[in-house]
Amino acid sequence: MAVTLVLILALAGCGGSSGGGSSAPATTTPPASTPSGGGGGSGKTVDVSLADFSITLAGGNSLTPGTYTFHVTNDGATDHNLTINGPGVSDQATPTFAGGESKDLTVTLQNGTYEFFCSVPGHKEAGMDVNVTVGSG
Repeated sequence: MAVTLVLILALAGCGGSSGGGSSAPATTTPPASTPSGGGGGSGKTVDVSLADFSITLAGGNSLTPGTYTFHVTNDGATDHNLTINGPGVSDQATPTFAGGESKDLTVTLQNGTYEFFCSVPGHKEAGMDVNVTVGSG
């Protein structure tokens, strides 16, 4: 009888789980697709490449005001990060990460000029420093 009770509870749990399982992937999927579906008004994704010793934004160094997810890839051999300073943004940064890895950084940018740089000592001075104009600057 105890075995029957356990089976009934397990089946009831599976039924509840499968409904919850359907919800969980649906909840997980939208955040993963939100950055790439940024045209829908929830933000824009910009690919950023870090190298030894440069920073390149796909599409250039001019952006419109709004919320951005910067998909940052370290294409260099040494560890790098992306740090952003400008109007309303102070030292927003990815963690420092190894070559071949990628990290995301979401920031809301307003009109103005922003400095995108690597804060690893010596990297900014070596050329990892780019000014990005947002809106009318």
